[in-house]
Amino acid sequence: MRPRPNNRVNLESLMSNESEANSSLCSSRSPSPEAHLVDDIPENVQPLQVKEEETVKVCLRLRPHLKCSTSRQPFKIQDNVLLARNFDDLSTERQFTFSQIYGDSETQAMVYENCIRQSITGERGATFLTYGTSGSGKTYTLYGNNGNPGIIPRAIEQIFMENEPAINQHPALKIEKTGICFLDDDSIYRELKKIDNMKRNLQSNDANNTKMKSIIRKEHSFQPKNNSNVHVFIWVSFVEIYNENVYDLLAQDSIFGKRRAMKILSNEGNAYVKDLTSVFARNSEDAYHILQFGLQSASYGSTDVNRNSSRSHSIFTLTAVSYCLDSQQILYSAYKFCDLAGSERLKKTGTVGDRLKEAQKINTSLMVLGRCLETVHKNQKTKKLADLVPVRDSKLTMLIQSALLGKEKLTMIVNLYPTEEFYEENLNVLNFSSIAKQIVLQKKPTQRTDRATRYSFFLAQATSSPLSRLDSQRLIVENESLRQELDHQAQQINVYREQLAEKDLEIQLLKRDLFQQELQLRNELVDDFETYSAQREVNFKTRLEQACKAAIVPFKFQISQLEEKNERLKALVADMECDEEQNEAKLEEYEKKLKKCEERLEEYERCKRKRRLSL
Repeated sequence: MRPRPNNRVNLESLMSNESEANSSLCSSRSPSPEAHLVDDIPENVQPLQVKEEETVKVCLRLRPHLKCSTSRQPFKIQDNVLLARNFDDLSTERQFTFSQIYGDSETQAMVYENCIRQSITGERGATFLTYGTSGSGKTYTLYGNNGNPGIIPRAIEQIFMENEPAINQHPALKIEKTGICFLDDDSIYRELKKIDNMKRNLQSNDANNTKMKSIIRKEHSFQPKNNSNVHVFIWVSFVEIYNENVYDLLAQDSIFGKRRAMKILSNEGNAYVKDLTSVFARNSEDAYHILQFGLQSASYGSTDVNRNSSRSHSIFTLTAVSYCLDSQQILYSAYKFCDLAGSERLKKTGTVGDRLKEAQKINTSLMVLGRCLETVHKNQKTKKLADLVPVRDSKLTMLIQSALLGKEKLTMIVNLYPTEEFYEENLNVLNFSSIAKQIVLQKKPTQRTDRATRYSFFLAQATSSPLSRLDSQRLIVENESLRQELDHQAQQINVYREQLAEKDLEIQLLKRDLFQQELQLRNELVDDFETYSAQREVNFKTRLEQACKAAIVPFKFQISQLEEKNERLKALVADMECDEEQNEAKLEEYEKKLKKCEERLEEYERCKRKRRLSL
């Protein structure tokens, strides 16, 4: 009882004559449903020659330093080769080849032009990693500052400038669970409110964004594309992986410190974060605000090596959804920018407590990333059964598995702090990058070549006898009849496919007509609403004037009454003034009489005193 072979066998090819069987070992066929599938690659087939553009692009950037003297430099650059040698232990010189090496005098604009710009243009999707030790300049390369913008601000400006004529100001299309989702009016209103709420809660200066934008446009010449029949919708998301938990940096609760760990799910092999916040960006300024809002909630800490060290892996994603009006086709491109936390040695960083736990999680996730790259490289160079790439062992590798598995273009920028103090850490980084540099990007599935297996060898021995030849002739006749039947069925399938293509074309035409009708209906509704609003405005103005006139009438009556009362009071005041003058005249007369009486009284008193004296 032999074990049943796991591979499907093409009996027709095995029952051919020996010369054809031998020649088939050295020839390769195009894949077909009848061709037998094998797991091993033949030993006599030479590996394909890999071009430079088919491998992972790995660039090296050196951080400026002053600690190393000119006579003892552990790292030297020769073209695109880095020479590494440790002078303390007199080790042999090691060479590491990169796609491009940028010295400590290279600008941010040069790094972007040579390493990133081509990957943004015309790609279905791409992933960009910054990797290196703690304090080597990864975050600066990715984000930069207001005077020297990094990779992300330049990529934002490139995407918006190249798609400027086609950028849509209303978020009608969105990516939900790696699928296209059409939004209704209420959803569009909620999406537009997100960016407005972020701007209110953002502690930033618009002048800095304007300055950064002018610097980018001055250093790069991004030209708009001719996309007259295309609408483009730009969406932004931002997550961080802290202690092997995924957190949404754009959630409104993140500004209050209330964060919850999120789940990573998969849809047809594409990983996504459940309930992740995606914010619609109408222009590059909105994208800058979203980036700054997310950075406010990112996790940073201080170590002995770096006072402002990233304590988490962050992934900033720009998704461009394009909708073609002519073909009714919807495509999207996702660009992921990963700021990997730096690998650390505990004896140099001096981490304890929470910092120690963070460092352990960071080193573990980076180790899993290295294992994934090693497995991919091993699978590409080995002739045996491919090993399973351990992308599910870490949250970081789960989110970037499309790039690790060759579905997206992968670009890695290795940052190095070239000093003797961190020679061992830098050597580990260089070994890691050398593995990534050798990985081949297979955009299309490779063609398998046919080879004989041990089961076909037994079958060839069995078919060499005379009786087996008769059976083989009968089988050949049966196979010929089956092939004719398959050809007939293939013709019917072609007919069905043509009918299906006609139906698809009809459906597309109907969809286009439906879209035009919906657009016309929306325009008519808008026109009717504008007319209704104008009529309502005229009616309200008329009612307002009538209400104003009706409100003035009682006040006019009151004013007339008050004026009459005022006239009466004026007459009364005039009469009182006349009486006052008469009373004043009488008072003067009374005062004169009183004065005369007083004089008489005084004279009487003098006479009385004289009489007393005379007595």
